[in-house]
Amino acid sequence: MTGAHDPGGKVRLRLPDGVIGGARFSDCGRYRQALTRDWTPEGEMPRTVLFIGMNPSVADAEASDPTCHRELIFARDWGFTRYLKGNVLDWRATSPRDIPHAPDMACSPANIPILVEMAEESELIVMAYGKLHKRHHGTVAHVVEAMAATGRPLKCLGLNKDGSAKHPLYLRKDTALMDFPIPD
Repeated sequence: MTGAHDPGGKVRLRLPDGVIGGARFSDCGRYRQALTRDWTPEGEMPRTVLFIGMNPSVADAEASDPTCHRELIFARDWGFTRYLKGNVLDWRATSPRDIPHAPDMACSPANIPILVEMAEESELIVMAYGKLHKRHHGTVAHVVEAMAATGRPLKCLGLNKDGSAKHPLYLRKDTALMDFPIPD
């Protein structure tokens, strides 16, 4: 990856022992469509979960950010051996205020098709995108529709007052999954 796009924050966490990381970025480095973590024991079939967040930060193949680290812990605790991460918006920024205002710039054309690919590899999809600015609600609707169309169960770790899926970073470790309501 070339380019000097700096997504902001500098908190980079080491991958846990035995976890193999992967990531998929745009050629320009401004977008990250996929992050993978795999700790499946040799000879076993992976159990895969996909988390859909707001937008990517500094996590890559070699290091996690606090949100991805937290989601990996949830995935492990639920018995999964492979964690996939995608986002409603694939523009890399640590702070939501640094996300471009234009929805078509904040979400690349490659994003939703790659989310669908990851969903099709997963047993379960966890919506975890938090409160996005209303200008991005159309993109949220497209992502939810695409995820629902895969037929995989859609879950979340709770809902915010506006109906958005709660962001997992500050939730208790024992927070239970619930069905994510699909809008009509």
